[in-house]
Amino acid sequence: MNKYKKYYNAIVENARIQDRTCYIEKHHIVPRSLGGSDDTSNIVKLTAREHFICHWLLTKFTTGINKGKMIKALSLMRSETKYQKRYSTKITARVYENIKVEHAEIIRKQNTGWQPTKEQRQKISESKMGKTRDSLPDLWFKKMRERYKGEDNPMYGKTHSAESKRKMSESAKGRKAKRTVCEHCEKDVAINIYKQWHGDKCSENKANNPT
Repeated sequence: MNKYKKYYNAIVENARIQDRTCYIEKHHIVPRSLGGSDDTSNIVKLTAREHFICHWLLTKFTTGINKGKMIKALSLMRSETKYQKRYSTKITARVYENIKVEHAEIIRKQNTGWQPTKEQRQKISESKMGKTRDSLPDLWFKKMRERYKGEDNPMYGKTHSAESKRKMSESAKGRKAKRTVCEHCEKDVAINIYKQWHGDKCSENKANNPT
């Protein structure tokens, strides 16, 4: 048996026999992406550190497509929410770099030569229906307002001090968003919007849309 598989099994079996009162995370012994179920026999309670190590070990004894799935799962292990404490321990720069490089390589291979199917193109088209490029910033702000409303907002129940307000006011004085005019659609837009949606990328650019 692969030595990494042995380490993995040892952590799982040790966790099974312990009655833990510390912070724990539920882990699928056979990951769902590899066909594992949500049955209690396939779930074990691990410490955050053990959980990360197990996901790292999974990348060591899986192969092919399954290895790619496990590397992707490991790359997401640092995500945190107010309900999930995750890791107080640090991932070294070398480990982090290796994870990201492997994940990027897998995504590159998956996307090489990829073309959306007719059904996928239809879904993409429907998702953008009724939206214009000018409306996208407003949609983004609306989404952010919905996401961070109430107690999810870092400033919930807080107010800026007079000193903070003064500093923000001074930093904003004389600041003016740089704008330019698109040579194709003749719209007056901010520089960052121009680079993303106008110029050579403009929908009115005849080079991109020959008649």
